[in-house]
Amino acid sequence: MKLSWTACGVPALLIGLLLCGVVFADPPVWTSTSPYAAGPTGYPRFAGKTGEANITYGTAGDYKLPKTLLYSVGLDELAADAETWSKAGIQGFFLTGLVGDWSSDIWATDGEPWTIGESDKTFKKTAETVAQCRKLNCEVFPVVSFNHFFDWFDDKAWPKVEDNFRQIALFARETGCNGVTIDIEYIFPQYHFAWEGYDYKRYSREELVAKVHDRMINVARVMYESFPGMAVIMFPEQTLSLGNVVMGAWIEEAARKNAPGGVHIGTEYTYRRPNIRYMFGHSWLVNTILEKTLPSDALKYWHKNGSIAAGLWPLGADPDDYHGAEPTPDEFRQGFAASLMMSRRYNWVYSHNLRPAILGRDTTTYTDQARLDGVRKVLAAREIAANTYYTRLAVDIREMVMRDYEDDLALTIVPTFASPREQVEVGMMPAPLFNNSPNARSRDTLWAAGLNLYRGKNLDLQEEFGTQTRWLLAGPFDNPEGRGFDTAYGPETSIDRGAEYPGMSGVVGWVDYSADAGKAGVDLTKVFQPCEAVCAYALAYIHAEKACDAQLRLGANDGWKLWANGVLIAQYSAPGRMILDREIVKVKLPQGTTPILLKVCNAKKDWGFIFRVTGSDGAAIDGVTLDVSAE
Repeated sequence: MKLSWTACGVPALLIGLLLCGVVFADPPVWTSTSPYAAGPTGYPRFAGKTGEANITYGTAGDYKLPKTLLYSVGLDELAADAETWSKAGIQGFFLTGLVGDWSSDIWATDGEPWTIGESDKTFKKTAETVAQCRKLNCEVFPVVSFNHFFDWFDDKAWPKVEDNFRQIALFARETGCNGVTIDIEYIFPQYHFAWEGYDYKRYSREELVAKVHDRMINVARVMYESFPGMAVIMFPEQTLSLGNVVMGAWIEEAARKNAPGGVHIGTEYTYRRPNIRYMFGHSWLVNTILEKTLPSDALKYWHKNGSIAAGLWPLGADPDDYHGAEPTPDEFRQGFAASLMMSRRYNWVYSHNLRPAILGRDTTTYTDQARLDGVRKVLAAREIAANTYYTRLAVDIREMVMRDYEDDLALTIVPTFASPREQVEVGMMPAPLFNNSPNARSRDTLWAAGLNLYRGKNLDLQEEFGTQTRWLLAGPFDNPEGRGFDTAYGPETSIDRGAEYPGMSGVVGWVDYSADAGKAGVDLTKVFQPCEAVCAYALAYIHAEKACDAQLRLGANDGWKLWANGVLIAQYSAPGRMILDREIVKVKLPQGTTPILLKVCNAKKDWGFIFRVTGSDGAAIDGVTLDVSAE
C-alpha cells in the first residue's frame, strides 16, 4: 500500500489550510534546549574542561596533602627510577606486571610456579624494590586487574579464584607493600544487567546481584585475612551498576574487619576535567551514590577510613576521545590543585606510557616541550588553590560531609536513563541549566528506578517510562564519514510500506520490529548488520482523538532527523547517546493520525534510540497513542 504523509485522513498541507491550521507546513526553527549532551553518562561530555577564572595558587601550609601516586610502573623500571620520581614530586607507585590479572598465579610470574616466598625470583626483586621506595617515603601498590570475565555462578571455579587473591595479598604483605590496587575496569560490559552473557532463565536479576555481592565479599575476606593492614585502592569509580556492587561489597567487608588501611576509590572521570568546581562536584557525586547504596555500618566506615583518590591524565592523546584533549599547563595546574584538595589520602597521575618523556629521557615519543615542562612544574610545586572560598569548601569535600553542594558549586547531580544498557547512570550538570529544564521533574522518578534496577528488581522499563518500542524499520544505509546524515535515502523521499530500497546489504524493505519485553529503547544493532557507519529509518504513527499540544521526546545514537507529517521538524548531527528525554521537541498534534519518521545515523559502537510522546509534564496524554498502524 502506498502511504502519503497524511493527518486527519487528508493530505497534511491541505487539511492544515482547510481545517486544522498549518501544523507542520513550515519547519519550525528548532534549537535543542536539552541539558544533556553527548557525554558518557548523559551530561555534557567535556564539561568542566575549562578551568575557573581568577584562581590563585599557593603552598598548602597547614593543609595536609595526599600522596601523589604514579600509574603505573613495572618492577625493573621502579627499581631504576624510584628516586628520580621522588624528586619529581611522586610519593607512590602503582606496580604492574607482577600478576596478569585475577586469574593468574602470582608465584608463576618468574616462570617457576613451584617457588614460593623468598625463593621466588619476583618476590625477592619486589621486596628489594619496595624497601628502596620505603626509604624514600614512597608507597607501593601492586595492581590486580579484572581482565577476564567472571563466571559468578561457577562454584567449582571460585575456590581457585579466591586463592589467587589470597596469594596476591600474601605476596604484597611479605614484600612490604602498603596495600593492593584492584582495577575493575576492563570487564565493564559485565557490570551491565543487559550484558549478553547473563542468562536470566537460570537465575533472576536479584540472584545475580546477590551472587556478585557474595563473591566480592569472600574475595575481600580472604585478602584481609592474609593482609589485615592493607590499604585498598579501587578504580575506576562506578555508577548504579554491578561495578558499584563490587566496590560496595568490598567496603562492607572492610567495615566488618574494621580494616585500618581503608578503601580508596580512584576516579577517572576527573582525568581531564580540571575545573575545580567539577572536580569537587565529582567527589560529591561519588559519595552520593555510596550514600544511597551502602548499608549504614559500611557508610560509617567509609566516612571514617575511606577516601576519594582523584586521578589526572595530563599528557597523551585519548584514542577513543572519551576524556577529551590534553589539558593545557594552566588547566592541569588547576585540576591537580583540586585533586590535592579533595583527596584525603592519595591522588594520582596517569602516565600513559610517557614516563621517559616526563623524566626528560625521550624526545621522540612526545615532542610538546611546553606541556612537559608544565607537567613537571605542577608535580613538583604541589600547589593548592589559595582562594578562601575553595579552601573552606575543600574541608567539607575531602571529609565527605554529606550535604547539598548545589549552591556552592552551581552544579547538580542528575540521574539519567540510558539504552541499550537499560540502566540509570548518574552525572553532573550546571544547576541552572538542569533545574530550569523539563527534565528536572523526572529526577526523583529516575533515582527510584535506578536504585530498584541496581538492587536487581525486574522492572518493565517500557511501561515505566511509556516509550514506543515497536516500529517499522528500514536499513541499513551507508553513512561513510557521516555523509549519510544529509543523504536523502528512499524512505525520506516517500513512504511506501511495501517498497524496497537499495541498502548497504542489498535490497531492503520495512521490517516490523518490537524490542524485547520490558526494554525501553530500540537497539538497532540487534536488527541490522553492519551496524557502524550506517543509517536506518523508523516509522510509527501518532493517533490523537483531538488536537493538542505534545512533546516528542527522544535520545539517539548518534545523529538523527525527525519528520512529522512529512515535514522535517528537528535534527541533530553530532554524536549522541540513547538518553531518555535527551531532546524534547514541542509540537501541535492535529486530530487524527500523524506519521512520525525518524532517521538515526551511527558512527561506531552503540546504535539506536529511545522515544516517547508526552505532555509538558512528561506524562502520557489522554487520547493520544503511538503504534505502527496507519489507521
